[in-house]
Amino acid sequence: MKVLSVARYTFIGNLRNRIFLVLILFGFLLIGSSLLLGLLSQEQEIRMLLDVGLAAIEKLSLLCAIFLIVNLILEEIESKSLYLVLTRSLTRSEYLLGRFLGAMASVFTCAILMVLAHLSLLYFKGWRWDPDGTIYCLSVFMSLEKVFLISSVALFFSLFSSSAVVALVFSFFVWVLGHFAMELRFLSQNVQQDAAKLFFKFFYFLIPHFQYLNARDLWIAASDRLPAFVVQGTAYTILYSALSLGLATLIFQRKEF
Repeated sequence: MKVLSVARYTFIGNLRNRIFLVLILFGFLLIGSSLLLGLLSQEQEIRMLLDVGLAAIEKLSLLCAIFLIVNLILEEIESKSLYLVLTRSLTRSEYLLGRFLGAMASVFTCAILMVLAHLSLLYFKGWRWDPDGTIYCLSVFMSLEKVFLISSVALFFSLFSSSAVVALVFSFFVWVLGHFAMELRFLSQNVQQDAAKLFFKFFYFLIPHFQYLNARDLWIAASDRLPAFVVQGTAYTILYSALSLGLATLIFQRKEF
């Protein structure tokens, strides 16, 4: 119950302060895309709107989540309000988990509103739910899994470095590198120098592998693999996020304020 109380407080605070700016930006992006792509034929326009909309939902949710998570605890440390919270009958792990879940709830609420706006535009342009509706939902679901995973990493960096700028840089670095995991694997297998092999292998095993969460890659081909793909991607997200949150909790418990 304490975790849920902290999560609710965080959720309400984020909705009041920041989330709607992301929604306004998404609305302008959708309207602009619709006007630009109106020059194409209907089928091409709808396909482009699908791709642009899904990419925008993922990227804007990412930006919203990372900026919220990185400043989640650091702002309260700087304002000294954290001291008052931790003097109550609330453990540090409960507080940290509640704040994280509340931030994620606000980000996901924003993402759902963006999805509704996207679907409204698609229906206006003549798109129909069948046969792409299921894969659309899975694409959104796994994009949000990406956001959840990288948010747990961002929380770890924010507590590890105690600097918002450093945490933001490292979080974006991990996000970008996580999309090139297979390239890192290829380099680790083909470079000649031992030091370079170790370097690439280290990052290959350390970073999240976002190819496990790209449901849009199966939009046309291999749709029969979707159930197994979703289960494996979800399991991977849970394990990696749990590890990141566990490390963040250990750091937070040992911090001296």
